[in-house]
Amino acid sequence: MKSQTSSRLSLCTFNNLPTDTPHSERSVPTTQARGTPAGPKLENRMLRKSHWHNMPRLAAGAVLVLTASCAWSQEGVQIYGRANVGLDRYDAPGATAGPAIHQTRVYDAISRLGFRGTEDLGGGYKALFQLEAGVNFDTGGDRAQDGTVNPNVGFFLRDTFVGLEGPYGRVTAGRQSVYWQNGFIVPASNFYINADVPFFTGVSTGRLPLLISRVNNSVMYTTPSIAGANASFTISPTTTPGPGFVDSETVAPGAARDARLYGATFRWQGAPFAAQVDYAYKRTSSDAVAGLRPTGSGLKAMAGWRYTPGGQVSVIGVRVALKDLAVPMAGFAGRGDDLSQFGWGIAWEHMITPNVQALASAGVLQDARGCTSVVAGAAGRGCQNTGATSYMVAARYLLSKRTAVYASLNQVKNRANATLDYTGMALNAVPSLSPGADPRIIAIGVIHNF
Repeated sequence: MKSQTSSRLSLCTFNNLPTDTPHSERSVPTTQARGTPAGPKLENRMLRKSHWHNMPRLAAGAVLVLTASCAWSQEGVQIYGRANVGLDRYDAPGATAGPAIHQTRVYDAISRLGFRGTEDLGGGYKALFQLEAGVNFDTGGDRAQDGTVNPNVGFFLRDTFVGLEGPYGRVTAGRQSVYWQNGFIVPASNFYINADVPFFTGVSTGRLPLLISRVNNSVMYTTPSIAGANASFTISPTTTPGPGFVDSETVAPGAARDARLYGATFRWQGAPFAAQVDYAYKRTSSDAVAGLRPTGSGLKAMAGWRYTPGGQVSVIGVRVALKDLAVPMAGFAGRGDDLSQFGWGIAWEHMITPNVQALASAGVLQDARGCTSVVAGAAGRGCQNTGATSYMVAARYLLSKRTAVYASLNQVKNRANATLDYTGMALNAVPSLSPGADPRIIAIGVIHNF
């Protein structure tokens, strides 16, 4: 994402300093006839002369006072962001039970506004920070397309952190992305258009909501790059959201504070190839759920081959697991079940001309495993028929290095007891999709990076 560097700006102004002779003094005569007795005119002239004689001292004093109370912005701070807005048609027919959904919408696809900067500390070390806020260009509010609050839209609710970097790596603390980002190996929904195969992020498979993405109260260490490889390691006392998962920093007095979240990402680049492995694990506190201790984990592995400049093909595999399920899921799984689900897919991008880009991806999600007790509900089949297939085709026209227009088709084909939807992109039309419904999004949009 491109950004622009701001100049050094003062947070105070000097509008109160005199810039011209006051109107009342301009009306006073500047000369006096010889022999005229001293009087009000002479006194006015002497006062005016004394006033301007002392003005440099007064101005200097004012500058010193104002400077003492001013804050000066840091050099090299960048303002950056992205606007991604369009018009789409969302349809979800075919539900096993429940009405079909048909909506025409103006949407926002994870637009953002951010500030970031660094300070050279000498000796190869620097301080760094980032403040990033989600922005809804379609409404100006904080609601997703389904009407619920989007947890990533608002005052610096995206990646926001501060840290130090040096020869031995980087340490940051704050609200940070863990596990879910696929970088430029599977980049479509993050950089190019509105959406992609939903389970590629590993945040949710529909039936198994792992819900690890941006993590509060996290500390992350990123190693230096050696031979094209580096890694990031994260720890946090926050395991929310999700039924039974808690934040150790906010539990009631006397409650256990042993909830933890861990994350690790390994990256490698060696042109024309790239690879990445992500792992995340969360475990709630020992007393959060009577008789159970829910855990969740996600594992992703992906590799990309840049076969020509502007052309890449990638493969990805995702496994999500939930153990000691705290709350039964109607028609799917019972309390205490140990569940897992696996999916895989392929992604492709190619610059047809210097201005035209083609994109496509497809994924297969297998049935979940581990349903030992079926809870009554709309589908009522346990882990059977919880798989899905999904695909995306799109084209972009680059108007400049920062701006592009695009058209895309995203489709999910759920089996009878599956609920995969576009929740990770906040483009789902309802909070909970009915089992068996097949969401489809046809969209045209514009994306601008600044």
